[in-house]
Amino acid sequence: MRLIITATDFSEVAKNATQYACQLAADQDARVVVLHSFSFPVMFSDVPMPTNMINDVESESEDQIKAMVADLQKAYPATDIQGLVIDGNLIDSIEKYTAGNQEPWLIVLGNSMASEHSSSIDSIVISAFKNLKYPVLAVPPGLSYKRVEKMCLAFDNKHEGNTAALTQLKEMAMQLNAELHVLNLQDDVLNRDNTTDIDEAAIDILTPAHPHFHILYDVQHIEKTVEDFMKTNSVDWLVMIPRKHSFFEGLFHKSHTNAMAHSRIAPILALHETKTE
Repeated sequence: MRLIITATDFSEVAKNATQYACQLAADQDARVVVLHSFSFPVMFSDVPMPTNMINDVESESEDQIKAMVADLQKAYPATDIQGLVIDGNLIDSIEKYTAGNQEPWLIVLGNSMASEHSSSIDSIVISAFKNLKYPVLAVPPGLSYKRVEKMCLAFDNKHEGNTAALTQLKEMAMQLNAELHVLNLQDDVLNRDNTTDIDEAAIDILTPAHPHFHILYDVQHIEKTVEDFMKTNSVDWLVMIPRKHSFFEGLFHKSHTNAMAHSRIAPILALHETKTE
């Protein structure tokens, strides 16, 4: 049975993502681990933090997770849902858990960067995209779950370094029974000397998922073009590959990365060019 890990800090954004993860798990016959990580503030003192204070924080977190899982199990009685509390930051906590357990099919996080009131430049979502070796799905606030019918990969048209991610995308699209679109953006104007072909090696990997390929020319505003494509084609998940060889690190670096992370249109799925680094 596939595993979905979803993280919570008990905020509304995280609760919504947890609900999304459980509904997806119910559709995919997967099990869910709801993880809460907590960290203590750095103490600039020789006096250690009292043990009772540490125990109180951990105990309160355990109680909150138990209550949350109990509610989720009532809502999704056929789904195996477990709660977990780990001391540390979120990325380290996920790595700790996965080191000795089943490799997750998907990590689901709430995307606070997509909140109307967010002005965040850095985010745990961006950190997870770049540092976790597992597929990460960032769910915008308030977005309700619906079956994934269409996925769109924003693709730099380079096969090098992307074999694992493209293979994973093919498998995920087939598992979800989702229509796969591959979008390549060109900043040049289309003319007889500038006709782009999709990378043949990438086509070979993705062919079993029967993808639809799209090449758009004269693209001046990357994030707006991607969002317009998603709206026009009713895309449910936007897929990116946030590694050094990828579109994410090329056209989607810095301001473009943050712009897409702020999008409230659909969840963003980050796949990675290698399973380990």
